[in-house]
Amino acid sequence: MKRNILSFSVVRRLRQSPIFAFLVAVLLCGVLAGSFTGMHIPQTDGSYVNDLARLVSSNAAGKMPTLRTVAACLVGAYGWMMAALMLGAIIGRLLWIALLMAVRGFLLAFAAAAALAESGLWGIYISVVSIGMSAVFWMPAMLLLCTAVLDAGMTQDGKGYFAALKHNRGAVILCAVLLFGSVLWRLLAVPVLLGMFGS
Repeated sequence: MKRNILSFSVVRRLRQSPIFAFLVAVLLCGVLAGSFTGMHIPQTDGSYVNDLARLVSSNAAGKMPTLRTVAACLVGAYGWMMAALMLGAIIGRLLWIALLMAVRGFLLAFAAAAALAESGLWGIYISVVSIGMSAVFWMPAMLLLCTAVLDAGMTQDGKGYFAALKHNRGAVILCAVLLFGSVLWRLLAVPVLLGMFGS
């Protein structure tokens, strides 16, 4: 292996690129749309949104995770990463990656709004602990990964997308580590923190 696989110069270069700034803007648009939608959801008992709110609250009940929960967290975290890697290989990658980031931001804000709608002030705590702190790990990971993917797609120079992506492998590895941190937070810290102050 080359010495510079985990070099932070790649991360710095990607973070300072216009692609990164574009993806931040797209993510924020998704977050704003999710927040706006979540604040204006109808609060009737039979609505699908109300069912989602109950699901978010029940998943944050403070119980230690089962094997099924562990698998769901791993698939949830790394599924987004695999989707970004695959979307980078197809035509129209900028559109698809931008859509992926917008949807990710929308779901983040909408889930937080759903928890707040169902549980009131307790929903704020649920949102911060289970959704917000997890986002501290996955948000920079996804932004960096999607920037690396788009950078590889634009600089492939006939070598192919996956060959060009190898130049950003340090960033991809860092993203995988950050996503694993997000999984660990959700599986180990969230149940303890919610169990301590559970309603």
